[in-house]
Amino acid sequence: MDKLRGKATGPASAPVASGQEARAGIGLCFNYQRGLLYESEYLFDVGMKMILKTLRDLRVRATFHCPAKLCDVAPDNLSILRDEGHEIAVLGFEDEKPKELTDEAVRQLVFSCRAAFAKRGLHPIGFRSPHSDTDMRLCDALAGQNFRYNSEHDHAKHPYLLLNEPQPLFRIPVYTDDRHLRRSEDTRDATISKHLRVLRKALVNKHFVSVLFHPWILGEDMDRMEHWQSWVTAAVNDGAKVGALEEFLPDADAD
Repeated sequence: MDKLRGKATGPASAPVASGQEARAGIGLCFNYQRGLLYESEYLFDVGMKMILKTLRDLRVRATFHCPAKLCDVAPDNLSILRDEGHEIAVLGFEDEKPKELTDEAVRQLVFSCRAAFAKRGLHPIGFRSPHSDTDMRLCDALAGQNFRYNSEHDHAKHPYLLLNEPQPLFRIPVYTDDRHLRRSEDTRDATISKHLRVLRKALVNKHFVSVLFHPWILGEDMDRMEHWQSWVTAAVNDGAKVGALEEFLPDADAD
């Protein structure tokens, strides 16, 4: 069977189990790079404390995209996420750009990520590229290392199939993120409006949407944190299925 490449057409709407009413799907995800880039570790910790409490209060899970290097420099932080019941996905090894790597380097990157997490007893099924820098070479390598999905910037309204072999590999789309919250007041307001707009459309049209957040960005300003808390609370209260990205794999109900 030939590999399916590029964006698959996929179903017009998310699959619905027999007897269940269709509803919106809201994927909760965060990039967690504590201590690896230039962001403040203190702000990461402040943001994470409030995020984890909110998730506990709402009784929902989230996906935390973590660079594989954290397995060596901050394994206790990964253990906290695991023990809280959240999904740990891979955010590359550190801050590389796969498109700039050779074919062999891409394969080695994915292998090294898999091996680093395995040493800590973790076996992530999701992978996100730093800067959403991805190509089909990376997807081939992910499928070869038994990842089940690739999560990148994408405006698709539902997860869809990227590859059919050596095993199915899906794209779980992330519509936008929170980086523009740190810019001018007008840009911040426009970003908040965008977050609310995509949530409202997903709720009304009963499709999937995920907005990515960064703990340090939310921890830097309590207005941003309150915006995220209001956003996720609205999703829960309006009856959406809210959870970690792995919960939205097209075949999840069959597992």
